[in-house]
Amino acid sequence: MAGSLKASLMSIHVVAFGNERERFSEDNRQSSLIWTYLGRSALISVTESSLLLNSANHVGNPVFTEYQACVFGNVRLVVHDCPLWMKQDPSLKVSHPCMCSPVDFSGTRPDIFDSDWYTSQNLIGGADIIVIKYSVNDRSSFQEVKDSYVPMIKRALNHCSIPVIISAVGARKSEVPCTCPLCTSDRGSCVTASEGIQLAKELGATYLELHSLSDFYIGKYFGGVLEYFMIQSLNQKSSEKMKKREKSHKCHGVKPPQLEQPGAFQWELLEEDIKKKLKDPGEVELVLEKVKCILKTPGKVNRAKNCRSHQTARPLQLRDTSLRLFFNTDVLADVIFQIQGATVPAHRAVLVARCEVMAAMFNGSYIEANSFLVPVYGVSKDTFLSFLEYLYTDSCCPASILQAMSLLICAEMYQVSRLQHICELYIITQLQSMPSRELASTSLSVVSLLRKAKFHNSDCLSTWLLHFIATNYLIFSQKPEFQDLSAEERNFVEIHRWPSSMYLKQLADYRNYINSQKCHCIVM
Repeated sequence: MAGSLKASLMSIHVVAFGNERERFSEDNRQSSLIWTYLGRSALISVTESSLLLNSANHVGNPVFTEYQACVFGNVRLVVHDCPLWMKQDPSLKVSHPCMCSPVDFSGTRPDIFDSDWYTSQNLIGGADIIVIKYSVNDRSSFQEVKDSYVPMIKRALNHCSIPVIISAVGARKSEVPCTCPLCTSDRGSCVTASEGIQLAKELGATYLELHSLSDFYIGKYFGGVLEYFMIQSLNQKSSEKMKKREKSHKCHGVKPPQLEQPGAFQWELLEEDIKKKLKDPGEVELVLEKVKCILKTPGKVNRAKNCRSHQTARPLQLRDTSLRLFFNTDVLADVIFQIQGATVPAHRAVLVARCEVMAAMFNGSYIEANSFLVPVYGVSKDTFLSFLEYLYTDSCCPASILQAMSLLICAEMYQVSRLQHICELYIITQLQSMPSRELASTSLSVVSLLRKAKFHNSDCLSTWLLHFIATNYLIFSQKPEFQDLSAEERNFVEIHRWPSSMYLKQLADYRNYINSQKCHCIVM
């Protein structure tokens, strides 16, 4: 059994910190989060348990408990679980469900991570997923996480991007706690959800509330998120290693279902279809470049150019222009825009040449044709300045996704289609570059962006956003904004979701097969 685990060509490393048990619980045999997941998940076929010694300097003083398991058939799962910070009482003895008797931590050196940064750096640096857990009824465990683990994890995240899951375990107790000196000094009040969410924002983590260690919260809620990041981790591993996996596993007769990348398609067929519809080779090349930039397919797009790649295709008459010198200046200005109590100078000749709506407004029978002061409604001053900057310089660089959406709305108002496309491309590029943990924790509402894109006739962006929600189904289905999708939109997302319903059914059948082979944990 141990040999089969070591023979696995691919592995996933999970490092867990924190104590999810209530320090003053009367049940000393209370289950732990990781151990319960390993015992109840049908995904796991083999499990081992052993103590990991941090280094030669700490022989006899186990800090981490190591679990090893086989997931997805023949992928090795290694979990390093650190339930206690070593600043505890040196004489403290701790029980663990996998141990026959309490472990004596007396003599353990305090501040082990501070004194042995090499060990902790290797553990976290080699982690594919980090799990932080605490009891909502034990403020001291939450404070221990904030004071001891979080600074160490932040230092590690500065060097690499690792998905982090924060699990708040337990149902908050509503009754008044005991008023004796010991309880009031040690127990304190419950940890609120807002405190956990704030901690998740600091780390860019996914925040989960697990009211109990039941099959629902462990298997479908915590397990679903953990397995999602496990799948992502496997997809990032070398494809060559996946092809050379060990086939001597006892369950080798049935292979786990293959999970394709979202939006997978044949590039050659798309290229042929575009050539049939567009006869002009120049137009074909332009469309293909836009598709490459949006879909990052087939991987030949220079990411460094990002949203500024459009600047290489500026109209010839606007290259090396000196109009930038007249932007937002009173020199020779013949029109003043009034917006949000401020004034913005401009030049009619530039506006008429660059914007058809402005040309109709200043040359027609409208009141603006003979007015020096022109009021502007419906947009902010910053957005309108960015719009004018584009008219003068033929370039724009929004500071954020929300600013790009505001600029897109302004461009739609004045019918400047090229600026609309630039804003669409910026929003798409920024969302694509977000790592999964940031996408899961961000307060930015993608559904709200979808609503605005549809309302302002941005068909390209609205179509892409709907596909983006579908291909990140496991993240967006957990967000409250998911309920704001219309019945038609939700039906589209369910049909095009990733992972697909068919894959999940195949995975469920595979799990049932694993269980039927009696590949169970020998400890539990």
